[in-house]
Amino acid sequence: MKPVLFVVFHIILLPNQSLGWNLTEYNNVYNAVLSGYNKDARPIMDQTKTINATLDFYLRTIANLDEVSSELVTVGLFTIIWRDEVITWNPWSYGGTVSVNIDESLVWKPSMTLLNPMFTNVGLLGFKQSKIQYFYDGLAYWNIADRYQTTCDFDTTYFPFDKQTCEIKIMAWDYTTQVVMMYPLVSVVNLTYFTENGAWELLSTETRSETLSYYSVVVFSLNLKRRALFFVTNLLIPVFTMLILNTLVFILPPNSGERVGYSITCLLALAVFLTLVSEGLPQVSKPMPVIGYVLTVYLVISALICVETIYILRLHFREENEKIASFYVKIYRLFTCSFRTSGNKRTGTVRNFSSNVDLEDIKDPEKSEAAPLTWKILACCLDRICFLSNLSIVVLVAIVFFVIVNVMS
Repeated sequence: MKPVLFVVFHIILLPNQSLGWNLTEYNNVYNAVLSGYNKDARPIMDQTKTINATLDFYLRTIANLDEVSSELVTVGLFTIIWRDEVITWNPWSYGGTVSVNIDESLVWKPSMTLLNPMFTNVGLLGFKQSKIQYFYDGLAYWNIADRYQTTCDFDTTYFPFDKQTCEIKIMAWDYTTQVVMMYPLVSVVNLTYFTENGAWELLSTETRSETLSYYSVVVFSLNLKRRALFFVTNLLIPVFTMLILNTLVFILPPNSGERVGYSITCLLALAVFLTLVSEGLPQVSKPMPVIGYVLTVYLVISALICVETIYILRLHFREENEKIASFYVKIYRLFTCSFRTSGNKRTGTVRNFSSNVDLEDIKDPEKSEAAPLTWKILACCLDRICFLSNLSIVVLVAIVFFVIVNVMS
């Protein structure tokens, strides 16, 4: 707690610039602290002790997040703080000069590198032109601003309603944990200068320290959620609308001659649309996104609707003198059973029958009332069956998808 309060004291009460009464005093401090300084030796009097360095990360923006290449691109600034026991002076002996800026190439600094870089040829953090600010008590501030490209393990199972956790790992280089230990300054990433990303929402952040073998590591975690509105309005709603329009083919009159052309047009429109939007979908197979299965099911349903339409039209235009198979008769009776039952409810009145009524008609009153089953009537019945079943499947698949992605994710 004390080091944190000391850092806050310097940040608030001492401006982040070189303070001094005049240039002469500043140059005297600069020359005095670098006289005999060995940048290859750790700046601690007792070399058996460990130097503790604290890191703070100011996230500026999330520049890019690519599922295919598993790449996270961020723009931010690392502030590294440690104490240098060699570079110290009495400010009152130098006209009140309390800080100096020294080129990083002239002094010792905790060498650090990205542990999860996107490319293999990654060097140490920092630039040759950057400066390190030293205060009179030896407290050092080193600011490193850059564009960082790191890897991120994506789980696109519930795309586009997925959440991702990406990490930026900083590891001490050339120094083991017995020599240099690194800790996060605070428990979260600093979002003072953060600007929102149009495709991803930053839910929360956290920091932690780890040990990898004999080296100290600081991890900055970003919990992200994809903004799904773009994919809902430009992918899911159009696909769902095309499937609804496709099921309406069974309402068209068979004699219109437009059924087959309409169903094939809907199938081709769906196939072309999926081809155009496929570039915006995660191109990964492990894990396979649920939406990939949904779009495949919808494409198969559209193809089956074309097959069903052709088959029903073939039945519709058959010769009336052809015998209807018992299989079709059972389907027809099964589908019309509920309508027959509801239409023949008792009214509470008594019907008077004459003595010459056939006993067989009394035993089976529907025999004299039911119209003979024809191919056209059968085709009309199959139209209703296909329309209701396909429409139910399309809606059910959409409901199941939204339930899965909202509950499981």
